[in-house]
Amino acid sequence: MPSLLITVDAVRQSHLGQFGYHRDTMPALDRLAADGTTFPNAFSNAPYTRMSIPSFHTSQYRGHELIGESPTVAEALSDAGAHTACLGTLTGFRDNEGALVFDEYADLGRDEFYEQANHSPVLDAAKRAVEPVVSVSRPLYEAAESVHDRLFSTHEFKGYTSAERMTDEVIDWLREAPDDFFLWVHYMEGHRPYGVHDPDPEYLDEQPDDETIMELMETAGTAPDDVTMGQNRLIEDLYDSDLRYCSEHLDRLFDFMQSDGLWAETDIYFTSDHGEEFYDHGMYFHRNLPYDELINVPLFTKLASRSGGETIAEDRELLDIAPTICREHGLDTDDLPFLGTHLFEGDDRKVITTGSAAIDDRAVVGGRWDGWKYIRDGDRRHLFDLEADPDERADLADERPGVVDEFEAEIPDPLFRTESLGTRDPDDAADEEQLAALGYMEV
Repeated sequence: MPSLLITVDAVRQSHLGQFGYHRDTMPALDRLAADGTTFPNAFSNAPYTRMSIPSFHTSQYRGHELIGESPTVAEALSDAGAHTACLGTLTGFRDNEGALVFDEYADLGRDEFYEQANHSPVLDAAKRAVEPVVSVSRPLYEAAESVHDRLFSTHEFKGYTSAERMTDEVIDWLREAPDDFFLWVHYMEGHRPYGVHDPDPEYLDEQPDDETIMELMETAGTAPDDVTMGQNRLIEDLYDSDLRYCSEHLDRLFDFMQSDGLWAETDIYFTSDHGEEFYDHGMYFHRNLPYDELINVPLFTKLASRSGGETIAEDRELLDIAPTICREHGLDTDDLPFLGTHLFEGDDRKVITTGSAAIDDRAVVGGRWDGWKYIRDGDRRHLFDLEADPDERADLADERPGVVDEFEAEIPDPLFRTESLGTRDPDDAADEEQLAALGYMEV
């Protein structure tokens, strides 16, 4: 059977019309809701990509530590005979890409500017000249490369591949797809920099130029307290417009699937790896502790085995995706070390999250159940009553030490001893520029 997992990076659930937002930012998702199931209380197991993606592919907390040892959803399906493939922009995750164990893997993150950044006739000639004595001349070549980039480079990275090109690639792949496949598609439209691909943003009268956008992103990333109220509105308008732009291309993908006969027979899963913050807790993007704006993610499924228009209100977590996909492919998951449970089975999950992109010298762990949110940041403990304080403002850790103790007894002890996973090192100068465009070099 065919299955398709669609993730859009950094989609904050509360910025979607399907969950009460005042803008209809992703109307394409109405099609999944009508023909499938909506999960309004779904949570990521990490607030940023490098920890979230390996966790939901392995169905393990801190999956990045186990991804080379623990089976992934793609590996399990491939072993069972399905053809597995990944298409997407995974720049921040590239150092673990092979461990995902897909039969096909295409990282489109290095956009059209990358080739011209790294293939210059001048540099190619220099490289050929030094090859016979590379051990002696390599430093000279690297110095020449640096000078060349400063003198001749006119490219700039948009940061990631556009939803338009991504959708073209996915449709081309689906045209030749085998009968039994698992395809993971990762769009980047919710990730900074916002507004760099869409020439006509839905929620702006005029599109800012790229330089203005990049400067605004840098200010929000490095000096969030300096962002004015007007700039904050602009940031959210750009973000919402990007979601709407992505939705237009998801509609195009869904139209193709319906016209090609794939819609009815293909299981579709839609979610995000994490949410996004707009100064809710003093930061922008997805660098903070695992507050709900960073871990409450959209989740929809459209399964051939189930009727549409259903809502499951119980808490779910992204660890549940891998066992669900495998089970729907007919695999017995009892012998797999997945921690998650089939999405359509069981009661509320005890959601555990780990990590913070801005912290790499101490453990960050969160727990969310029974109406409470617990966060431990190194030696600091936080506790919030989600019913009385859904925005997580009033810290009750000192007032309710018994609840704190209950969370710390329930969360596996090793999670308190492992540090957050920081930004990966760039591969080269062009890679560094792209990571900088995505904001990773600021952390």
